[in-house]
Amino acid sequence: MLELAKKNGVPVGGKDFKTGRPSWKTSLAPAFKARLLGVSGWYSTNILGNRDGEVLDDPESFKSKEVSKLGALEHILQPHLYPDLYRKMYHSVHINYYPPRGDNKEGWDNIDIFGWMGYPMQIKVNFLCRDSILAAPVVLDVALFMDLAQRAACTYPGVAVVLLEEPHDRRGALPRARHVHQLMKLKNTLRHLRGEELITHLGLEYYD
Repeated sequence: MLELAKKNGVPVGGKDFKTGRPSWKTSLAPAFKARLLGVSGWYSTNILGNRDGEVLDDPESFKSKEVSKLGALEHILQPHLYPDLYRKMYHSVHINYYPPRGDNKEGWDNIDIFGWMGYPMQIKVNFLCRDSILAAPVVLDVALFMDLAQRAACTYPGVAVVLLEEPHDRRGALPRARHVHQLMKLKNTLRHLRGEELITHLGLEYYD
């Protein structure tokens, strides 16, 4: 697909919309890392009854979804650099198809963390939402940004990475998974296309 896109000059962003859980999961994980809070376990489950839930109820269909969800935390937390904090983290993701729920989705997480001297703590999140309400604006934004990228002759745009759970860059590697970094990339890509000065957050202007 990448070769076909390159042949036709179609911009490539990545796959899998970042709507509900991926959006705040990639916001919480950087907060743990910034405070050097260890994570011993992260259990996630979704309950939904729409077509997405029916498809992902199949183990083979769920496999690719599971890989992207599990990979985001590893990319952010970097257990190879912080083995005492994240190397032994147990991460489990589940999607349960429950037809009566329809398009209403419930996602809840139990996160076991530990702080100074290994003291254990927990965070629990219960997210009640409507799947299509979260996804529809992302579909529109991806279409608008991809059209902008194509008109700007940018075949590997950074304009859509903040909207996607598994984005790709020119080198085929995953860019920063943290939500705030992806948002900065989006803003800087748009500024670059307009020929404006990029945002660096160096803070030098504070000391003039």
